[in-house]
Formats: sequence, C-alpha cells, structure tokens
Amino acid sequence: MIRAGSGPGGSPANGPGTASWLVSLADLSLILFIVTGGAIAANPGENPAEAEQEPGAPAMGVADQVYIDGPGGPPLAMFLAQHQPAGGEQLTITGTFAPGARQAVVQRVEALAAEASAAGIEPRVIVQPAAQSGVVVLFAHDGDPQLAQGLRNAEQQSGP
Repeated sequence: MIRAGSGPGGSPANGPGTASWLVSLADLSLILFIVTGGAIAANPGENPAEAEQEPGAPAMGVADQVYIDGPGGPPLAMFLAQHQPAGGEQLTITGTFAPGARQAVVQRVEALAAEASAAGIEPRVIVQPAAQSGVVVLFAHDGDPQLAQGLRNAEQQSGP
C-alpha cells in the first residue's frame, strides 16, 4: 500500500534532507556571483565590446532593422518601404569581401546604395576585407562621429 505524500520506494517526498541540495546550489550560485563581481571590479576599464572595435572605425550603434542581401531575398526597396527612419537613424550598407571577391561586392554595394538614394535615404557605405563575402544593410542610431573624434583627439593631446 502506498501512502499519500510518499515518493518512489516509499520514502517521504518532503522529508528531512531532500531540500539540502537546494541550499548547496544556492551557495554555489552566490559564490559564483561574488567571484564574477570581483573580477569585473578588478578590471573596470576593460570592455570587450570596445576592445573589438578598431581605431578609426565608424561608431555604429545597435541595429534597429537589419537586411541581409542574398539570392532569393526580398528587394531592398521593400525593406526600405517597411521602415520609416526615426530621427538620428543612419542607414549603413556594409560589404565584406573574401580574397578575390572585392569587385563583385563593391558592385553590389554600389547598386544597393543607388537603390537607397533613389528611395530618398542617403546611406553610409563601408567595404572591408573579411573571411567571407556578404552585404548587410541596417538602420541604427549611431554615435556622433564628430563627438567621438573630438574626444579621441582631446585624449591623445592630454597623453597617457
């Protein structure tokens, strides 16, 4: 006969000792949180997102809308018609080319830039080498490049 409230093998489901693993897990989680916080506090100036950006690279913000160019995809005009840029948004067309594919990527980027211009949106165009070729179009609220350049120049003049 199995009593109500019994677990497998007839042991009580909520008896003493069954919640002890929860306390251990909570303790380990707290220790991990404290160690992580200490590591971050020890290196306050290091930001992985900033470390990846090359000096002189455009200050690109987080994308609001993204269009990836490719065969069989919708035309750019449809993407542009579906998104009304908010104040301060910048349309950026980024082309990356693998060795030997520069000319084809440049031609595709120029065609997309002309399509955007015809739709009344002047894009920023970036073409750079990469491991794979591709073209990505995005709307983002970018940082003011003049402000960033002014801050960088002031930092360089003041020295380390």
